[in-house]
Amino acid sequence: MKKIWSKVRVYVFLSIGLLLLWLVFKDVDLVWMWNEIKHANPYWIALSFSCGLIAMISRAWRWRIVLEPLGYKPGLLNCFNAVAIGYLANIGVPRMGEVVRCTMLNQTDKVPVTQLIGTVILERVIDLVILLSLIGVVIMTQFERFGNFFRNEVFGDKLDSVTGIIDKLGWWIYPLVIAFAFGGIWITRFLLRKFAHVAFVAKMLNLFKGIGDGFATLFKMKRKGAFLFHTFFIWFNYFLMTWVCVYAYDPTAALKAFDGLFLMVVGGLGMTAPVQGGFGAFHYLVEKALLIYNIGPSVNPVNGEELRPGLVFATIVHSTQFVMTVSAGLFALISMTLQRKKLLPVESAPAN
Repeated sequence: MKKIWSKVRVYVFLSIGLLLLWLVFKDVDLVWMWNEIKHANPYWIALSFSCGLIAMISRAWRWRIVLEPLGYKPGLLNCFNAVAIGYLANIGVPRMGEVVRCTMLNQTDKVPVTQLIGTVILERVIDLVILLSLIGVVIMTQFERFGNFFRNEVFGDKLDSVTGIIDKLGWWIYPLVIAFAFGGIWITRFLLRKFAHVAFVAKMLNLFKGIGDGFATLFKMKRKGAFLFHTFFIWFNYFLMTWVCVYAYDPTAALKAFDGLFLMVVGGLGMTAPVQGGFGAFHYLVEKALLIYNIGPSVNPVNGEELRPGLVFATIVHSTQFVMTVSAGLFALISMTLQRKKLLPVESAPAN
């Protein structure tokens, strides 16, 4: 069943992504859209590409800093290759890249996978905190403008459902949920220790220990300043990736830096959707976000199809990120292949 699911889920996620793309693009004048993309300024797009690549290198550098307290010092190239291949794998199967990334570095530097998974989870938690913080900043600065967008287009009925449940049950539900969470953790720890002699439970304990070691590096690392620098530098480059693309396309060229931040946050939410590379979800959310700036669709009087400059911009940004990810991933695959060939033992010549 595991083998069947590993193959089926690729097609499941691919089908979801293709369906979203079809829903987004089905009524668009594709000839007009392609002409718009061709006339986009290539210099700004190249700068966006470069910012994405720099962010990936910075993420690899930060990973090395996180691994130092565990007693490992992998090379920057090996870390970059693992990160790049992980991003490439995410295009195939969402969230699979984290596992692939850890497996790659385990093969090159023999770092235990369980500890690597802990460091990657730590990174994802930090990224989530930063993304949520940026959402908060965007909403608080212009609540009427951006708050309504997140409420209507991103969270939708889910937010109303949650607030409705809280209104019915009362605010006492919060301490009750916290109590259940701590109770569940305590019971889980008790059962794991009770049956530690069972092989499966022993593996689970080893996994949890590795994840715990990975999280502990946040408090043990000596170069906390460098870690914080790379954390903010990564997100600064994510911001630049979106903002500079604004100037590549005439309908968005008048947008300001803060507008670029808003679009980056919205695009980031689209990239977290459970589809390959955010296909469809990214395009939908970014196009909806541009409606705030009156960059909306019109109708081609010749053929009656829609002209959607917001979708053109979303496609430019997403395609730039996609090409960057694939290029870096292919470079990493070639680099790792060459490294393995160098490490292969040379066969001795047969004696005459």
